[in-house]
Amino acid sequence: MEKVHFDVPLNSNSREVIWSAVGTVEGMSAWLADSIVEEEDGILTFTWGKHESRRAELVSRRLKHYVRYHWLDDNPKTYFELRINQSELTHNYSLEITEVSSEDDAEGLQQLWEAYTEKLHRTTGI
Repeated sequence: MEKVHFDVPLNSNSREVIWSAVGTVEGMSAWLADSIVEEEDGILTFTWGKHESRRAELVSRRLKHYVRYHWLDDNPKTYFELRINQSELTHNYSLEITEVSSEDDAEGLQQLWEAYTEKLHRTTGI
């Protein structure tokens, strides 16, 4: 098992704006995949390009705080989580990303999430 964990500073002072980008299907579709479709209660299909897709199940969620998903084609102990944090000192927000994967490629996962968060900044401005 491989675990990747990092924080990304965000350019927004609104938890609601951040949540709409990272905690909703519509928001995640702008930066996390080319398309995300909610198939049934808690099951999402993420699509990249014309031929790559994966299904994930919503494992847990706290409104305006975090979401955790499990890739259905992976080990049951794996997940990825997007958590909104606010510094008590500066009151700035960050996105805490954690992924536990069955693949032994922490560097590849890190690069993948860095590309996604770059797109998050570009497409949403946060």
